[in-house]
Amino acid sequence: MIEAVINKRKENYFISYIYLYIFLMPWNFLNGQMGGLSVILLIWWLIIAKNRGFFSKLKAIFYFKPLLMILLFFAYSYFSLLWTDNFEDAKKALTYYKYYWIIVPVLFTALNAEQARNGLHIFVISLGIYAIFSILIHLDLIHIIDHTTNPTGVKNPRGILAYAITTPLMAIGFLSSVFIAYYNKLKIIKTVFLIIAVLCLIGIFINNGRAGQLSFFITIGVLLILYRKHLTNPKILFSFIIVIFASWYMLVSFNKLARFQTGINDLKNLEKTNFSGSWGARLYVWYAAADILKKNPIFGVGVGDHIDEFVKYTKTHPSKGAWVRTFHNQHLDILARYGIVGYLLLLGSVISLLYALKTQALYFSLGTVFFSITYFDGFGDIILLMKPYNNIFMLMFILLSVIASTKIALKNKKI
Repeated sequence: MIEAVINKRKENYFISYIYLYIFLMPWNFLNGQMGGLSVILLIWWLIIAKNRGFFSKLKAIFYFKPLLMILLFFAYSYFSLLWTDNFEDAKKALTYYKYYWIIVPVLFTALNAEQARNGLHIFVISLGIYAIFSILIHLDLIHIIDHTTNPTGVKNPRGILAYAITTPLMAIGFLSSVFIAYYNKLKIIKTVFLIIAVLCLIGIFINNGRAGQLSFFITIGVLLILYRKHLTNPKILFSFIIVIFASWYMLVSFNKLARFQTGINDLKNLEKTNFSGSWGARLYVWYAAADILKKNPIFGVGVGDHIDEFVKYTKTHPSKGAWVRTFHNQHLDILARYGIVGYLLLLGSVISLLYALKTQALYFSLGTVFFSITYFDGFGDIILLMKPYNNIFMLMFILLSVIASTKIALKNKKI
């Protein structure tokens, strides 16, 4: 009896550490933070794995199709080293996946569905606190060098993360909080997450991430289509209208429309060899990526060679947009590196996961929000190769996988 109590406490300590691990993931304080926390997680898991039956649960990973597909994608990215010449760039790209091999087995075997749900709530709470941090910087109550303004003098209170990461995270925090509040019956939980929603909504528009802001509006459009039947409810319809008007008001009042106008002007002034400005350079990359993809559309040029191929393209197609050394587009980046095979593996894993969650309204909604914002933001940034979003992506995938796979396992057991 005493031994059982002690073992239970040890298990609770470990789960509490996982919650801390999840909470701290968006807070990239130090370069070695993720590494140190992940090593502790792995060692602790190895110590208790045998007694908790974690090893026997590992095989379940290969029976859950979404997780199997995404692991095949990451395995395929390593396999593409066989037709890669630039191993230095390949090594840099693959380092973004290195903690996945800890996150996947540890969290999938250690967490049950309820704990995974708690993890999702904790992650959203963490985003809410980060929103407060960003707002305090905006109000000049917290001063961080080089983080309060951009060269044009427009405030950009991104905090300790790049604004290309902060903005989509705030969008995820807002929409996720709204759904959690909507589906929760407890008044205190509803109140907490509605407060988080307001804070994150402000956080979206005080930061300068245009891709994140656009992905936010597009995702609202996606949700309107998915939940169009619910718009017959006056309260839900009114809430959507309020959010859209409040978002537009903040976009204007925080002087963010000017940055969009700059991008539109870049596109208006385009000539065949004059892809100037940030958006012009992004369009130039589309032409380059199409040329690169012709060489090996099925398998891509390999994990490390796409920038070398891009440089070759710039020499034969000189332009003002040739200065970039990143595709600034996650979709083109994956297609150029891994071809259609790699792209479909990654996209298919996400679609398969959402399909597995279709009977669980809240978690299907949270998954839709996260992957929709990630997908559309990916047209403006290589978001899956940016810290800490690369690890957040895998965290969300695995937490939702635990929830979905548990539901499927219970259904099969009943059958």
